[in-house]
Amino acid sequence: MDARRKAGWGFVVALLVCAPVFARAPNDAAAEAQVREVIRRFDAAIVAGDGATLRSLFRPQSSAWASVLGESEYARLKARRPEAQRIRPDTYENFAKMVETAKRPQRERFTDIDIRTDGAMASVSFDYVYEEDGVAQNRGIESWQLVKADDGWKIVSMLYSVHRP
Repeated sequence: MDARRKAGWGFVVALLVCAPVFARAPNDAAAEAQVREVIRRFDAAIVAGDGATLRSLFRPQSSAWASVLGESEYARLKARRPEAQRIRPDTYENFAKMVETAKRPQRERFTDIDIRTDGAMASVSFDYVYEEDGVAQNRGIESWQLVKADDGWKIVSMLYSVHRP
């Protein structure tokens, strides 16, 4: 066997041996179902304008919340306000207040939901569209980090991008 063929087989063997190392660990099924319930409750609270339920889904005093503007949104805002920042920190409290005082129906639609959990913590990512009165206001990708607290799953951080439809 020539040297190139030996090297090729060596690569194949190395891939087969290492494949289990790169495989994704399976989710804890019960934990995944509980995290999906948090997502469902989050959506239902927005639709109902229920700020109290939204607040209950977050771990107080440890939550990070930020949005990052997409290229065109940032350029448009920067043209009007040169001091504008691309990354916008906020709080779940402000979001809950906005939802409960909204004059028009609100809704966040989630697609392509990916949950990774080991039963103690979870990472959730998905595509979203935020609607007001049935009309898309913004869209992007969103990521949550959750922890399993004594009183259930709590969101400790949320990051999302903002693009106009």
